[in-house]
Amino acid sequence: MSQPQVSVIVPIYNVEEYLDHCLSTIEKQTFRDFEVLLINDGTPDNSMDIAKRYAEKDKRFLIFNKENGGLSDARNYGLERAKGEYIVFVDSDDYLHEDYLKELYSQCTKHQADMSYCRFWHTYLKSGIKMPSLNPRKSVIERDKALKMLIRDNFMHSYAWNKMYKRSLFDDNNIKYPIMYFEDVATTARLLFNANKIAVSDRYLYYYVRRAGSIMSTINAKKINDLLLSILIYRDYIIFHGEYDKFRSAINGASMKMSLVNIYSIVRQHLLSGNFKGCLTNLRTNHKLYKYLVSNIESVTNKLPELPYHIRQPEKKHKK
Repeated sequence: MSQPQVSVIVPIYNVEEYLDHCLSTIEKQTFRDFEVLLINDGTPDNSMDIAKRYAEKDKRFLIFNKENGGLSDARNYGLERAKGEYIVFVDSDDYLHEDYLKELYSQCTKHQADMSYCRFWHTYLKSGIKMPSLNPRKSVIERDKALKMLIRDNFMHSYAWNKMYKRSLFDDNNIKYPIMYFEDVATTARLLFNANKIAVSDRYLYYYVRRAGSIMSTINAKKINDLLLSILIYRDYIIFHGEYDKFRSAINGASMKMSLVNIYSIVRQHLLSGNFKGCLTNLRTNHKLYKYLVSNIESVTNKLPELPYHIRQPEKKHKK
């Protein structure tokens, strides 16, 4: 197989109920010059039987097996083996419009943009309802404006999917997905920071399947901490590269928003556990972390930072 224009990276873990639909929509893309990296992240179910069927009938589908390491590790594994000039990520329980690759590739090449972006549908499995995303109109947005929008989560979101990236954004800047929750928040901002611009399509081409067990529906202290850590990662990255003043307002706004979201999440965790011991301490820690995120810190390195304080998971109170 000659070098493809686009590499599609699909991490696979416990998705046998959804995988066939996902892969069939990739196979039927109107844009044909692509490879599909099927990353077996040590899945214990029958997902790989489905993957093997596609690999056997279509040489563009390539299977890679690895030990379980989570979504970030699977994406990084795929990035190390991708050959395309452009990268897209598809979550294995989601699916695509047939013009997904064609439109994103056209937007990148037509506008000489390092990234492209399309609108998407929130698809709810139980009800079958589809809700459209709120995104910018069709446009080409220069890097500074786009990054401020992304950081503020203002009509542009950090999801790894629904975007196409020049592979050089990862390779030339040594950017990988950190092993954590909200890894896309920590990563997409760093990628866009290094991009020249992003071309936005107004077509709804990605179907994001909402099902039980999502990150936000199963929130805990680890996820609350990682949400703040994701901001810290891109904040320190921007500081290290000398452009903090340009994006300070957006970063402070994102920090305030996440801090307020965390107040609800912390109280909810203590309610669910039936144990309010440490609740006030957790709320104070959340505020300390907010103050740390908006502080004027200049001495950072190019390594991934760590949170100076941590919110603690309340122990579940057992009934006597």
